[in-house]
Amino acid sequence: MELSILFGAIGTILGIVGALVTLKKDSKADGAEDAHVKAQVDYIARGVDDIRIDQRAQAGKIEALNERLIRTEESAKQAHKRIDSIGEKEGA
Repeated sequence: MELSILFGAIGTILGIVGALVTLKKDSKADGAEDAHVKAQVDYIARGVDDIRIDQRAQAGKIEALNERLIRTEESAKQAHKRIDSIGEKEGA
């Protein structure tokens, strides 16, 4: 009878140790997976930040081109007025 109690106790202890080892391995695997996911999220966040910076730069370039276009149109309008006035003087 004492032998069966001893085997039962040893079995219980081995079961507990096995469960702890399995939990520890699972925790390490989960930690590694979490670290990988975090690294990927950080990489994506940096990419989004780069896109935002590029978008702001493009917006600035478009605004500068818009201003140049407005000045060019005003200059062309003034040139047409001068050409029209020269044509009126020659036609008169």
